[in-house]
Amino acid sequence: MNCPVSKKVFSLLLCICFLVLTGCGNTSPVDNHPENDGAASSELSSATTSTTESTTESTTESTTELTTEPTTEDSSFLTSESSTTFTELTSEKTSTELTSEKTSAQTVTRGPDTSGGQKLVALTFDDGPHSSVTNRILDTLEKHGAKATFFVVGNRVGSYKKVLKRAHDMGCEIGSHTWSHQNLTKLTVPQMKEEMKKSVKAISDVTGEPVKLMRPPEGGYNDVVKKNLDYPLIMWSVDSKDWKHRNAKKDYDAVMSAVFDGAIILMHDLYPATADAVEKLVPDLIAKGYKFVTVSELMEIRGYTLQKGKTYSSARPH
Repeated sequence: MNCPVSKKVFSLLLCICFLVLTGCGNTSPVDNHPENDGAASSELSSATTSTTESTTESTTESTTELTTEPTTEDSSFLTSESSTTFTELTSEKTSTELTSEKTSAQTVTRGPDTSGGQKLVALTFDDGPHSSVTNRILDTLEKHGAKATFFVVGNRVGSYKKVLKRAHDMGCEIGSHTWSHQNLTKLTVPQMKEEMKKSVKAISDVTGEPVKLMRPPEGGYNDVVKKNLDYPLIMWSVDSKDWKHRNAKKDYDAVMSAVFDGAIILMHDLYPATADAVEKLVPDLIAKGYKFVTVSELMEIRGYTLQKGKTYSSARPH
């Protein structure tokens, strides 16, 4: 007996079976496994984290050179030798400002270069004075007829008046590194001004001369700092990273590999290894034709008129 309805039903069932079988054939059982879904999610999360970390590392690497400033184990403004070191990178904003200021400092109108082709370099030391280390550095400078600039912490001056007076009498320049080495961007304006006022007085009482320059601790500054400090802010273009190395050869290599005519070199007169490095650096750079001058001398020779609230990190010939 012919049953068109049954045939239609049978055909419909065949179609459904075919569709089901086709769908199953296109689905990978591995892809649908719940553990695999978790693994895929984990891999994606891991990849994202890795990318983020890589970007962060890259950003830090590219800005650390310009913004690092270490803590010191031999300073009265720290409570113990085990004190945590200062953050190498103060802030993204500060780093950007440093780069911007560095560029603008090089493009301002300036007077003639009176160096006569002489290669110049300014050696600077932060965080001192220190009796034995600073005196050893001064011994080297004196031996070779060289000068340097010392950015001293005000609350250390009273304990090291003799070494500070010696540096000044040798023709070295004494600048302020504030009274207690606090990051100025974290202070109120009155606190910031008090840090400078106390530091400047302590230095002037020893040298008998006004302080003309300052270097902000940790390299930290912002628009508020620049607006409210009546001093040029001296940064740097060559970082020895002596606070990190504590190794004379590494300190020496770091400077020699990056030095250029008009560079301002950052070191710290707290570590014996730094004094060791300076004993080799000074004569070797002199042999390469460099003359060691103070920061103010470097800027004057290269035609800069230092202005309060402006930052300076080098003075290339022009």
